Amino acid sequence: MARKALKLYLEHQGYDCEEVDHGAAALKFLATHSDVHLVISDNRMPVMTGMEFLQQLKQQPLLQTLPVILYSGNLVPEVSEQAWQLGAFAVLDKPYDFADLAALVSRALESYQS
Repeated sequence: MARKALKLYLEHQGYDCEEVDHGAAALKFLATHSDVHLVISDNRMPVMTGMEFLQQLKQQPLLQTLPVILYSGNLVPEVSEQAWQLGAFAVLDKPYDFADLAALVSRALESYQS
């Protein structure tokens, strides 16, 4: 439900969004869609965690620079630190404010395009 609300909010802000059910599906999607400029991921997902997804994503040469915003409902310092070390653009604690996330999205896209 939260994923769908986030997608609707970002689309209302003018962004084109796609969603998948878990990290493995995201990796498969990204392998065939080179027009993705940002990934927003929950840390708690089926199949693999957001952290595992982030680690696998950053190991792929064509996807290493893709910004990733990771969010978690159980954000402890260790999770946050690990996400930063793996190359996350930002790490958010749930619940987050959609306007704050939209500002992060804008900054992430600017950094990716420059």
